[in-house]
Amino acid sequence: MTKSKIVLLFISLLIWRWVSSDSPLPKSWTPDSNVKFTATILERPEYTDSQTIIRRGIWYIKIRGYATIIPGSRVAFVGRVEPKVLGGKVTQIVMKDPTFEVVRHTRCVGALHTGCVRVALGRLREMWVGILEKTLPEPMSSLAAGILLGVKGQMPQDFYQSLVNTGTLHIVAASGFNVMIVASVLMGVLMKLLSRGWAIAGGIVGIFVYVLLSGASASVVRAGIMGSLTLIAYYFGRPAEAKRLLWVAAGVMLLINPLLIFDIGFQLSVAATAGLLYIGPWIKKLSSRAKSRDPSTTVGMTSFIWSFLTEYLYPTLAASFATMPIILWHFGRVSWISPLANILILPLVPLIMLLSALTLVGGQVVAWVAYVPLAYVVWVIKLLG
Repeated sequence: MTKSKIVLLFISLLIWRWVSSDSPLPKSWTPDSNVKFTATILERPEYTDSQTIIRRGIWYIKIRGYATIIPGSRVAFVGRVEPKVLGGKVTQIVMKDPTFEVVRHTRCVGALHTGCVRVALGRLREMWVGILEKTLPEPMSSLAAGILLGVKGQMPQDFYQSLVNTGTLHIVAASGFNVMIVASVLMGVLMKLLSRGWAIAGGIVGIFVYVLLSGASASVVRAGIMGSLTLIAYYFGRPAEAKRLLWVAAGVMLLINPLLIFDIGFQLSVAATAGLLYIGPWIKKLSSRAKSRDPSTTVGMTSFIWSFLTEYLYPTLAASFATMPIILWHFGRVSWISPLANILILPLVPLIMLLSALTLVGGQVVAWVAYVPLAYVVWVIKLLG
């Protein structure tokens, strides 16, 4: 089957999935209707100065004030909703000021299934966040929890805004960036100790473990699938295969759930990976031409600087350029300070992930060590934000 026929078949299947998908709202729904939505809350809610925010799929629920909802609880929300419709389909449902009650706590006795595992992981992650909060002061504890586990529910509002202003909010979300770090570091180490096949297996296992560690939310599962299919291939110098795998992975996800095309996390994940695969080599090629004209780039500090640019600056610029239109479209602005902020803090993210994980085991002693890079990152973000 030719490439054009494959593309045509995919588009046909995507259109069929789009047309055949049902609306999540009752057929009798009107703007004055109260809608009931019941869900098991797997992640800690986000808290602002005036409200509690819960995200569950396409549902965006805003509760006035501070609402204590324990991850793992099954909660029924009742209220009026404002659906956002695009292409004749509901792409987001906003529920404001609903009433809610915990209808039951999920119990998994003598049964093992996906829902039970995710609830158990949510409770375990809540315990880990508690350890970080006890051993590190704010905002270092929130930063550690965000970088390691993708939790930012109780992050101070001023620090959260500084992350937004500097374009570094992605470091506190379990995403493709975290998956890339896990896969790259593991495979870089394993390639020196084991054969290529075992290194690939180790990278995939590392991604799987991190997905579980970070709570196995839908966004990080997508990032894990995409990362294992694309970044690993790219790591071994096979950009052609990586490019194909990227679009295959994205296409399969869209066939499973066509509404993902409107999901900001999905858009940013695909765009950032595409930036690494398409824009990254182009930037590196331009740099290689400049490097070849300067013999001093092969020795001393100059060589170190070029290596730093290759490992951190070029991927950062590639991902930033690729995601900039999406950020501008959704948020109406982009952070021009973002490349500088990312250059200053991204090299420390792998170290912070490692030390934060060790803090969960080693407690206060390791937390004192983790405090140093965390404090530096906080200082940079506040300075530039």
